[in-house]
Amino acid sequence: MHRAEALKLMDRHDLKLVLLQENVEPPVYRLMTGQQIHEEQLRRAEKKKASPKPGVVQKELSFSSAIAKNDLETKTKQIAQWIEKKYHVKITIRQAKGSNTDMFTIFDQILETVSEKATYLSKPKLTREGVSACILRHMSDKELKAHQKMENQKTSTAKKEENEDLKSNELHQ
Repeated sequence: MHRAEALKLMDRHDLKLVLLQENVEPPVYRLMTGQQIHEEQLRRAEKKKASPKPGVVQKELSFSSAIAKNDLETKTKQIAQWIEKKYHVKITIRQAKGSNTDMFTIFDQILETVSEKATYLSKPKLTREGVSACILRHMSDKELKAHQKMENQKTSTAKKEENEDLKSNELHQ
């Protein structure tokens, strides 16, 4: 389309001209609404976030949702070792036929086990029918301090409640 036609359409339909590919000859543009631009930016940000950064090693682990408890523990230990080495870990879970185990529950169990070290780089999501994936990363120092502070508050609150329960039991006796 000629530039003048694109500008007329842009004014008539309240669209914006967005550069999609500048490395080709001629450069590729698209007319988009503000909502479309926002969605495209979100898509690109998610793609960039999920792709490993240069110098960061990404390990992959794939298993079925019908995994045995001891096998899951072994895989979780492996994940913890990789997280310690500051690797990103991509976990893919396939829904087993006849299994009613929720894949997202397994992701939560894994994260709970390594919660002192790791957090989600990309949250668990359904990648295709019956397959879910997520990426775990090592927490930054700032996140680790915040996590430890939160854990300390939880334990101190639990101790206070325990002491109050003991006092109330003594009063009732």
